[in-house]
Amino acid sequence: MKFSIYFAIFFGLQVPLAQGHTVWIHNKVTVGTLTAAAATETNEGSGFSWYGPYIDMHSENAHKGYSLYIPDNKATFWLVFGVSGSLQENKWRGPFNNDGDKCWHYHGTIDGWNVDEC
Repeated sequence: MKFSIYFAIFFGLQVPLAQGHTVWIHNKVTVGTLTAAAATETNEGSGFSWYGPYIDMHSENAHKGYSLYIPDNKATFWLVFGVSGSLQENKWRGPFNNDGDKCWHYHGTIDGWNVDEC
């Protein structure tokens, strides 16, 4: 009987941990190209800095995928995508509701790239 009471109290008081969601990035650009993606609270346009602030940011060389983590306390977010050394401007997508995982993929070359939903 005691065990049942302790069991019920212990598991009844457990608070679920914040889960958040993941934005998966597939990196299918030509070899030698460095891509970057960030999640932000607003679309900052040309005023965006890769040094922050942002919710999460990651960069990686061609053919190496990566992800961004969006915590549950962010109801909506924007995504910004860029390629290091490219003459093309950063590409903004959103806003998105933080209601599930998302997936995007880069394709192209350093000066002719795009990013689309998976």
